[in-house]
Amino acid sequence: MNKGRIFLGVALSLAATSLSAHGSDKPRHGGVTQVSGEMVIELVRRADSVDVYVVEEDQPVAAAGLDGRITVAAAGAKQAVALTSADGNRLTAAGLALPDGAKVVVALTVKATGARAFGTFQINQTAVAH
Repeated sequence: MNKGRIFLGVALSLAATSLSAHGSDKPRHGGVTQVSGEMVIELVRRADSVDVYVVEEDQPVAAAGLDGRITVAAAGAKQAVALTSADGNRLTAAGLALPDGAKVVVALTVKATGARAFGTFQINQTAVAH
């Protein structure tokens, strides 16, 4: 019985460690996040643009090393826009508005390796940063 409890305790400890081994998925810029492989993609909806921040194992990923595209589906229409690299780990789509209820897909490619990451987001009224 004690061996079973010890095993269970060790198993739970290892599970908790492996879950946090790739870093936090908590938003850092007031947006919403999705985890894709090793990357955490944060989508930040602004009044006049959309920003995407990328982190891997709690370290910012340089936006200059990424190609990105954002696809927005809303009201029966679909729009795809290239993301441009901005400062640090931020990519942006200037002038893009995300209406409530939109479905958004962020597709990223690491230029050096060709590795891809995707995040899918459902936009609601709370997904707005100022």
